[in-house]
Amino acid sequence: MLKERNFFDRQNCVGFNLRRVTRVVTQFFDAEMRRHGIRSTQGSLLFALHATGPSNMAELSEILGMERTTLLRNLRPLQRDGFVTIEGGGHGARVELSLTTKGRNQIEKFAPAWESAQRTAVQVLGEKRWSAILADLEKVASRVGYADATTL
Repeated sequence: MLKERNFFDRQNCVGFNLRRVTRVVTQFFDAEMRRHGIRSTQGSLLFALHATGPSNMAELSEILGMERTTLLRNLRPLQRDGFVTIEGGGHGARVELSLTTKGRNQIEKFAPAWESAQRTAVQVLGEKRWSAILADLEKVASRVGYADATTL
């Protein structure tokens, strides 16, 4: 019989542990990206825009699982630095996002560091374990994302 977990204990708390690991991994990726003058969170946004091509705020927000206001706040420095363009918006209008040539060049510059960080993280976990974790995280995100805990 499985021992019942005390979820009030931080060692068992899903939110606490996921956020802690996320902070540690973000710090590791940030250290890799620092020499390119970019944070890992910004790199993720650039990669997402590169993968989707020009898209609107709603689409990218959904793909990233990020509120639009948070996404916009994170895109502003990338716009300021000339890596992305943000057009439209205001009073419910669509906000169109696209990667600039400078943004694509920036991805080319930091991609080797990003790939190195990825390889290191996956090597620590092992390829099979990482694949299983990724599948588990996707399952949780898709089932909890719209907060009906009874579907878990």
